[in-house]
Amino acid sequence: MDYKYLKIFSILSLTFIVVVVTVSIRLNLFGAAIEKEEIVSPNAKKEIDQIFYDEKAEIIDSILQAKAKNNYFNGSVLVAYKGCCIYNESFGYSDMLRRKKLEKDDIFQLASVTKQFTAMAIMILKERNQLSYDDSVTKYIPEFPYPRITIRELLNHTSGLPNYYWLVEHHWHDKKAPNNEDIIKMLAEHKLNLYFTPGRRWDYSNTGYVVLASIVERLSKQSFADFMHSNVFDPLKMENSFVYSSSASNEKKDRLIGYYYRGRRYRMIPETVNDGAVGDKGIYSTTEDLFKWDQALYNNTLVSAVTFNEAISTFKLHGKYEIPYGFGFRIRDRNNKKIAYHHCKWNGFRTSLLRYVEDTNTVIILNHTYSSLTYSIIREIQQVLDDSTDVDLTQQVVSSILDEGLESAVNFYFESTYGKNAKLDTLKITEASKVLYDMNNPKTAENLLLFRDMYIKGELDTNFMTDKSFLESLSIKSLNKINLIR
Repeated sequence: MDYKYLKIFSILSLTFIVVVVTVSIRLNLFGAAIEKEEIVSPNAKKEIDQIFYDEKAEIIDSILQAKAKNNYFNGSVLVAYKGCCIYNESFGYSDMLRRKKLEKDDIFQLASVTKQFTAMAIMILKERNQLSYDDSVTKYIPEFPYPRITIRELLNHTSGLPNYYWLVEHHWHDKKAPNNEDIIKMLAEHKLNLYFTPGRRWDYSNTGYVVLASIVERLSKQSFADFMHSNVFDPLKMENSFVYSSSASNEKKDRLIGYYYRGRRYRMIPETVNDGAVGDKGIYSTTEDLFKWDQALYNNTLVSAVTFNEAISTFKLHGKYEIPYGFGFRIRDRNNKKIAYHHCKWNGFRTSLLRYVEDTNTVIILNHTYSSLTYSIIREIQQVLDDSTDVDLTQQVVSSILDEGLESAVNFYFESTYGKNAKLDTLKITEASKVLYDMNNPKTAENLLLFRDMYIKGELDTNFMTDKSFLESLSIKSLNKINLIR
């Protein structure tokens, strides 16, 4: 009797061990087949993400094609969605009189978008411990006639400084446009009354940003143009960006001219006596260079996150009145999310740069015909970016494979709220695998194709990991398909 039970127990024990070992071996085989050994680069991930944003790009293009019809819109537009550039096109002419086609690398005056660059120059000097925001301007420009004004008050437009345009109009008699040093001299000589006591009110001031650029020049012992080149444009590889002043020689002559429309035709706007001063305006750039700038701000390439965050934060006047301005950026909310932006115009140019800080969306519009269509275009593009359609399940599955591997993607698919029978776009999975192969990630590309083949065959199941022959057959087929899509 005892011997019989012992024999049964031995058989059961042996069977259990065989099952455990078999499952273990199959699990290991599965792991070897799909093990994620590769690191997929951020650039590869962005290129794959862009596959899923084509629909938004097509809608944006239809908006702009309609606006550009009959030359109603003339300019360059770049749109980024979740950090990926999904749209970058130019419309119309660079030379309105000769009908020369506008190209993506044509260079526009940024007008007051320049101010965020001027603010960045001050932030760079602050991080180098060369100044403090609460220093008096007279510490760096002794002849400045307003000792109570601080650098912070220049940055956030609470200085009360009078408009330098008035000074130029009434006190400048030279044919050559005044530069920043000339503006400082006129301020010191004529000592105009401030609009209000510094810090008491908010009033947008171009003069304040001219003075900030002068502080940069005094501290760095460089021209504002040279400082921006060596500290911003060159590090960010903004190869088509520069500071232009009509009062200084500048080798960059391939910049656009502004136009206005009157009498059924476009007319060129000549430079004015106010085109000599810089800091409030004066930077020329392209949509592609501005996107490099935008991405550098997200990546904290130039200054720390703590320093830059103040530039895109509101502040309180007298501790109670919230002012929607930072340093060179206007601030507002859309759908309870922050947008740091600036709209501006100068001598025929209209410039808009909007940064959706939390969503990492960006809209850049540059035109040189004073067209007010810029603002309606922005509103329509915002609606496309705000579209609350559910995130594509296919994109989520692909991201899961890239970040966590095939097994996690299978589990995600079955656990998703879309349901077991959710439809996937197999063409986009194939496109993503091609990107990975081209970016030297063949193993991850194979995992995508394994998932796709299991989905197509209807054999996608959380228990498929124990089927060695199935995995091996799929692996061989997928490798063959990788060869086909090379």
